[in-house]
Amino acid sequence: MSQGIVYNIQRMSTKDGPGIRTTVFLKGCPLRCLWCSNPESQQTNPQLLFFSSLCTGCGLCLSVCPHHAVGMQAGISTHNAALCQHCGACAAQCPSHAREISGKSMSVDEVMAVVKKDALFYENSGGGVTFGGGEPTAGGQFFLDLVAASLDEGFHVTVDTCGQSSAKIFDKALELADVFLFDCKHMDAEQHAKLTGHDNSLILRNMQAALSSGKEVRIRMPLIPHMNDDEENIAAMAAFFHTFDRHEIEVMPYHAFGLSKYTALGKAQPDIYSYSPEALHAVLALFTKHGLSPIIV
Repeated sequence: MSQGIVYNIQRMSTKDGPGIRTTVFLKGCPLRCLWCSNPESQQTNPQLLFFSSLCTGCGLCLSVCPHHAVGMQAGISTHNAALCQHCGACAAQCPSHAREISGKSMSVDEVMAVVKKDALFYENSGGGVTFGGGEPTAGGQFFLDLVAASLDEGFHVTVDTCGQSSAKIFDKALELADVFLFDCKHMDAEQHAKLTGHDNSLILRNMQAALSSGKEVRIRMPLIPHMNDDEENIAAMAAFFHTFDRHEIEVMPYHAFGLSKYTALGKAQPDIYSYSPEALHAVLALFTKHGLSPIIV
């Protein structure tokens, strides 16, 4: 039975595909988007997040850490990233959730046991299971086994993907899944590499395969101020999608909800700001100008 690393299972989700859904978030992503709102999803291995503002200074973490990675300073616990082995002993004892482990090894059966709890809701709402991440296809065989197990139960399956996936894994997912939520970030290969760490050649290959497959594909664009919201990129995007007779695009304006996670992981926060209503309106007008219908999600 295959196993993989899951960092969240969100039940009763209504924004990750049709109906009421359970979204399974697999840990690991090949991209390093500068604006990533879930930085804990990037690495495959489990990671400790330390939210120092939540620490009450109880000292339980200090007493259980086997690697001496916890200290105390001015009544608040500290975290030594160089010594931490991300074992989770401190998180298991933390009463204030100042310490959390992101990522848990689970089998297909363990994931499906959670998914099946809401089967009645899927049936009554036209919902099902969504696999996201990170990048779900990075889970390889574990991801494919989860999709197959969901289909065996008669559940509708949606895949939320950035498209940076091997053709072998992606084409198999394309054969199996019902709906794809497919991110499109930038049309220029060089700019895409600067923003995400990879050019977009593989993503466009998989995007073309998806749009030509006859499957339902919902195009999504994370909209980031001064990074991918210029008219040249929007016009290029429109020209690409018009060749597939596609005119709707789901736009996800940047938000700062995930910034505290960067600090909790010991990373520098991205220097990006959310749109003002006026600035967002001006950018959305560019989509309309080039024949795309933007839908805020």
